[in-house]
Amino acid sequence: MNTTAELREGFLSFFESKGHERHPSGSLVPPEWDRSTLLNSAGMQPLMPYFLGRDQPPALLLGTVQKCFRTADIDEVGLDGHHLTFFEMLGNFSFGQYFKEGAIDFAWEFVFDHMKIELDRFWVTVFAGDPELGLGEDEEAIRLWGAIGMPPERIVRLGRAHNFWSVGGPGPCGPDTELFYDRGEGIGCGRPECAPGCECERYLEFWNLVFMEYELHPDGQVTPLPKQNVDTGMGLERAASILQDVLSVYETDGYQTIMGWIASESGVAYGESETATKAHRVLADHGRGMTCLIADGVRPGNEGRGYVLRRIIRRAIVHGHDLGLRDFLPGLAEVVVEQMGDTYPELVEHHKVINEMLEAEEGRFSRTLEHGERLFEEEAESDAISGEAAFKLHDTYGYPIEVTVDRARFRGLPVDEEGFERLMGEQRERSRAGVKSEDTRAAEFATGAGFTSDFVGFEKTDVLTQIGAAEELGDGIFLAKLRESPFYAAGGGQVTDQGYLEHEETGARADLVEAHRLDEDQALIFKGNGFFAGDRVRAVVPWRVRFPTMANHTATHLLHKALREVLGEHVRQAGSAVRPDKLRFDFTHEQALTLEQRAEVERIVNAKIFESLPVRTFITPIEEARNLGAMMLFGEKYGDEVRVVEIPDFSRELCGGTHVRTTAEIGPFVITSESSVG
Repeated sequence: MNTTAELREGFLSFFESKGHERHPSGSLVPPEWDRSTLLNSAGMQPLMPYFLGRDQPPALLLGTVQKCFRTADIDEVGLDGHHLTFFEMLGNFSFGQYFKEGAIDFAWEFVFDHMKIELDRFWVTVFAGDPELGLGEDEEAIRLWGAIGMPPERIVRLGRAHNFWSVGGPGPCGPDTELFYDRGEGIGCGRPECAPGCECERYLEFWNLVFMEYELHPDGQVTPLPKQNVDTGMGLERAASILQDVLSVYETDGYQTIMGWIASESGVAYGESETATKAHRVLADHGRGMTCLIADGVRPGNEGRGYVLRRIIRRAIVHGHDLGLRDFLPGLAEVVVEQMGDTYPELVEHHKVINEMLEAEEGRFSRTLEHGERLFEEEAESDAISGEAAFKLHDTYGYPIEVTVDRARFRGLPVDEEGFERLMGEQRERSRAGVKSEDTRAAEFATGAGFTSDFVGFEKTDVLTQIGAAEELGDGIFLAKLRESPFYAAGGGQVTDQGYLEHEETGARADLVEAHRLDEDQALIFKGNGFFAGDRVRAVVPWRVRFPTMANHTATHLLHKALREVLGEHVRQAGSAVRPDKLRFDFTHEQALTLEQRAEVERIVNAKIFESLPVRTFITPIEEARNLGAMMLFGEKYGDEVRVVEIPDFSRELCGGTHVRTTAEIGPFVITSESSVG
């Protein structure tokens, strides 16, 4: 056993011989009911219904290799030899069958009889206990490791942060034991006390055995589960680096095969220069990720999973250009399909769609990239990328700010992102100031267009549509009505969306300046050139702007209810401002909150966020909404039918704004200031 493919097959065959059923990888896209994550990032995630008791597992013992994707590491890929976005996780799972003894016995046998790891290179960590959870150290795991032959000085006790697993909130949890490979004294920090748990690179964690024996409750208490389960995860790429005696996962055979193709196509080898090394790593990792994401049904876009896919495609194109590559993504994907298609047959099944999708994305973005590249190189000769330069790259050339930041970071150059955002805001304000007198004209224009725009912004933030009507206002500013529009027009305290149009044929771009709300219709004002009635365009609200706006809007509903619980039922909303960066909530109350009241409001809101409650919306007659006790704004006029936003068993309000799917998506909530308006 030496190659990555041999390790993958060897693991699955080993556990088949031990009575485990070989279970296929789940999709990278979680099922509809799982809204806790955009993409599966752990081997056990697709099996959660079995661990939670919602479904019966296909067998009580399973062995898997699962595709995983870690979105948080996108910007880190390429900078070192270990960060990945896409990776594979090997795992063996027991549902109420064997527990700690069985898991440790199997791991010991596979590590020494099949991976042939030397005992003096092998270390383990175990749970040291946690007073807050009321749990002592995992004495059983310590005893079992010692009984099987593990030297006691290489059994390291670590705390909850290292050796206790949970789903990130209430649910199954338990201690774990992690397996480490010692790369030797010549690697790492060199401190005498260095051991597993140290932040240096000497000890490589490659297998985690999780013993699910407790349930974590919202109050922080743990109780025993009726059945004890085992969930293990071995990182395929890390384990392959041990077998092949290399320090970086990028030096293993799986990545080297892809890099061999890159070198043959570009004439630039891995390691030839710092730029080449980073580019090879980015292409090898992102090539695997984009291929598997598209095969699993993800399409490039500006929200959620689509935005993740578009980001890694664009990063790959940028670094491919650094190697002189053009029109190369379909070829890169073919290498991935050939390499991994036997393990993941969906790659072969969808290879035509993969190639078509990548060809289209590369064609569109390459034009944008080439236009802005010359200016970026000029600015990169200085000590920093100013906000003005970043703004010009974006405004004149359509060069995405995330690409500017990524390229600058590699060269060690800071980017004035605050200055960029300030200039973007000033541009919007200037444009708005120039067209405020056009309110009446916008209403007349919308009426004269002869159709009503279909607002699809609750479901989509990236839509292919048509300009149904357009009217020039001068200085590159024009009125437009779209057949379908994702743009939210300011209302209910929520600000107008930021966004843009992208011409389907020419690639020209126009930024949204203002959105006029006209009852059930809207008229939009853009700044840009080359757009006319009848043109097909992409209408885009950047997810990095819409998502925090949604989170802040849902947070206002939680805050409203929390204030009423703490201060009394007399509290009413008197206004609000919901923006991507913050929220303001005006309410009726005769005096400032005490420190205790403020702390209690924060506690209630964060508790509801922690519970990950679903956020539901529905249309209902106004009388039914009143019967349901939905909160209504004083003085607001409502139609016969209204939209209700409901957080079960906590909040119910009439609202026409955009919201997250679960309260967990809001993130931590903090009151930063409080003042009186009168």
